[in-house]
Amino acid sequence: MTNQEFIDSFRHDQKQENWWYRFHPVTKMIFCLALGFMSLFVFKWQVGLVIFLIASIIAMTTPICKKYFATIGIMFVVGCLFTVIVRLYVHLGDSGPAAFYLFGKAVPIAALISCLDLIFMIEGFLGIFLIFFMTTEMRDLCYCLEQKGMSPAATFMVLSTFSGITSIKDKLNNVRESQRARGIETEGSFIVKVKSILPVLFPVIISSMTGIEDKTLAMDARAFAANGKHTALRRIAPAKLIEKLIAVLAIVICITGTFVCKKYL
Repeated sequence: MTNQEFIDSFRHDQKQENWWYRFHPVTKMIFCLALGFMSLFVFKWQVGLVIFLIASIIAMTTPICKKYFATIGIMFVVGCLFTVIVRLYVHLGDSGPAAFYLFGKAVPIAALISCLDLIFMIEGFLGIFLIFFMTTEMRDLCYCLEQKGMSPAATFMVLSTFSGITSIKDKLNNVRESQRARGIETEGSFIVKVKSILPVLFPVIISSMTGIEDKTLAMDARAFAANGKHTALRRIAPAKLIEKLIAVLAIVICITGTFVCKKYL
């Protein structure tokens, strides 16, 4: 890309090659919120499974497919399996028809179904939100929210929070590279990685917090608190009619589906 092409890219609405990336950030957020909270409110494995499959299908059509499934797999192992093991242990030997026997004690079918409800509720809820955060730039979302009437101060706080997390991650990676260059072991088991990060974690967080003053000065220099409409370097195209309809449909499905599933599942 030449310098002129780079300059011209900011004179038009931002364009993305992937269909899900082109989805308007606010309508995408509404769609994911509706499905995510439906999984949480209904708390049935059938609903959670469907929402998880929807998130997985979307992920498979995007460039972050491998990263998404790796992350959701880690969440499943760390969160779901531990919770399920504890729940099964609590219900060992309870009365009712047995699904199978564990350590010589019966595991009731009701306990097994309860575990499935919990697993797919978590996977559905986290899966749909994960696909949103992994494919949506926070600066684009905050810009669109500000265009819809949200306070610039509120959008700045949201953007600063997410950018602060990213900044801490980047600094930790730089520190790890520096440690590796000095011969300190940073690769290997999980315990080795934790030992290499813990000594520098607190200083990195403090250094990131001290950058708030620099941001405040930069905001004052750009008249952030001045009255009037704020300008932006990046522009996002307004939501298309089909995108708005999908967002409305997701809300309708969330509301009606929650009542129907609560009654019949």
